[in-house]
Amino acid sequence: MKIAHDVAMFEDSVAHSVEGRLRQRIGKDRMDLWFGGGAKWTQIGHNVIGIEVASSFIADCVSKMFRDDLQTAILETAGNGFGFQISVASSSESTSTDDRLQPSKSPVLASTLSIPPIATRTEPDRLDVRSREPMKSEGKSLLRVVRDGTPDRDEEHHESTVSSSEIHVDRLVEIRRENEKRWDEFVEGDHNRLAFTAGQMVLERPGQINPLLIHGPSGTGKSHLAIGLAHKMRMVHRMRRVLVLTAEQFTIEYMESARGGGFANFRSKYRDVEGIVIDDIQFFLGKAGTLAELRNSIDMLLREKRQVILVADRGLKELSGLGADLYARLSGGMACAIDPLDAKTRGKVLAKICKKRNIDLADSTLNHLSQHCNGDARVLQGVAHRLGAQQRVLGRALTEDEAVRCTLDLIRACQPVVRMNDIEKVVCEAFGLEEKMLRAKSKCQSISQPRMLAMFLARKYTRTALSEIGEYFGNRQHSTVISAQKKVEQWIESDGIIGCGRGQIGVREILKNLEATLQVG
Repeated sequence: MKIAHDVAMFEDSVAHSVEGRLRQRIGKDRMDLWFGGGAKWTQIGHNVIGIEVASSFIADCVSKMFRDDLQTAILETAGNGFGFQISVASSSESTSTDDRLQPSKSPVLASTLSIPPIATRTEPDRLDVRSREPMKSEGKSLLRVVRDGTPDRDEEHHESTVSSSEIHVDRLVEIRRENEKRWDEFVEGDHNRLAFTAGQMVLERPGQINPLLIHGPSGTGKSHLAIGLAHKMRMVHRMRRVLVLTAEQFTIEYMESARGGGFANFRSKYRDVEGIVIDDIQFFLGKAGTLAELRNSIDMLLREKRQVILVADRGLKELSGLGADLYARLSGGMACAIDPLDAKTRGKVLAKICKKRNIDLADSTLNHLSQHCNGDARVLQGVAHRLGAQQRVLGRALTEDEAVRCTLDLIRACQPVVRMNDIEKVVCEAFGLEEKMLRAKSKCQSISQPRMLAMFLARKYTRTALSEIGEYFGNRQHSTVISAQKKVEQWIESDGIIGCGRGQIGVREILKNLEATLQVG
C-alpha cells in the first residue's frame, strides 16, 4: 500500500510539474485564458498526461495552438516516453487528443485529432519511487539496468526496444539545440559586420528592416547567420512560428499543391507565420509560377510587418531575373553582402572549432593554417577534422610541423588555380563587356581601364610571364603590362574611381569584388 501511495504521489507531481513548465513557456495570461476555469491535470496510466477542459471548443483550440509547447514541456519535465491527452469534462462532448507513440488499434473517430508522436518507447517504464529500481512485468525488467558495467541478466535476452520514432525525435531535439546556438557562435569580422549589425537590428525589432537579404559566396556563413537569427527571434520575442526552409523546398511544395489542388493549405502554411527564412533564393530564377506565389506571400507578410529574411549566393543586381515586382521589394528592404572570410576571422573560426573538438594547437600553428586556407568556413571544418584524427593517432598535441604536414593536401586543394581566361571572364562580367573585348585594339577608357585591371590581376595571381600576359590581351608588349600594373597601384593608393557601366565605382571595391569571385585574396 505504501508503494502504491508513493507511485500515485509521484504521478500527480509529474502532471503538476508539466503544468508549471507550460505556464513558464506561454505566460500566465495565456495559461489562465485557455487552461483556467477548472482545467484538471492528472496522469493517466504510466505515460500519459491528462488535461480535462471545459468544452470541446477549448479542447480543439488548445490542441492546435499549444501542441508544440505541450510536447516540449512534457519532454523537459517528464522525459522521453510520455504523451498527452486532452479531454472534455462533459462525457457527451468527449474529444480527445492522444499524443502517444503507440498507434491506436481501434478506428479513429471523426472527433479525434491525430497529432505526431513525442513518446519514445513502445511501453513506458514503471519505477518504484522508493527504490528507483524498475518494476517487473511478467518476470522481466522493462528498463535496461547496468551495474558495474555489466547488463542485468534478465536484460541480456530482453533489451528494451528503441523505436525509429525515438531516434527521430532525439535527432530533431539535437538539431534544434544546435540551431539555437548558431547566433551566439557566429564569428563577427570585417567581412560580415554589416550583415551582423542588420541582424541585430532585426532582433531588436522584427519587421523594422523588411525584407532582409543576405548574400555572398558559398561558405561565408550566410545560412549560419540567418538560421541563428530565426531561432534567436523565437527565444527573445517568443514567436510561435518562424519557418526556415530552402527555395527548393518551397518550389517542391508549390508543385505538389498545384497537382493536388491544395493551395489553401500551402498558402496558410507560409503566410500564417510570424517570420520566415528562405535560403538559396537564386533557385527561383526562371520559375514564373513559383515566383508569383512567392511574391504574393511576401507581400502579405510585409503588409502585416512579419519578418522576411532571404539568403542568396549573388548580389541584388544579379537577382533582377526574379521579376520587377519582387526585385523592387528586395530593393526596398536591406541587402547585406558577406565577403569571404579574411585571415583574422579564419583564425578565430578555426580556434573555436578546435576548442570545441578538444584539439590542442599553439597560436602560431593556428595563425599559419588560417593564413593559407581560403575564405570558405567548410574548409576550416575539414582541416579541424584532420587535425583531430591525427592528434588521436599520436595520442598527444601536434607540433606546428606535424599540423602543417597532415593538412598540406587539404590546403593545397582549396587554393584556386586562376587562369587567364578566368580573369578575363570575371572582368568582362563586372563591367558588362562582351567576351574578348579586352583583347581588342580599342584604347577607349571603357575598355582600357578594365583591361589594366585584368593585367594587374593576371600579374598578381598567375605565374604567367609579362610577355605572355601582353600577348593574351591583344598582342601587346611586356612594357604595357608593367605600365598597367603601376597605374592600378596608383589608383589603389589614391582611392581612385573608374567608370563601370553608366556609373562609377572605386578601384578598391571593384578589385575586392573581382577577387571574391575568383576566390582569391
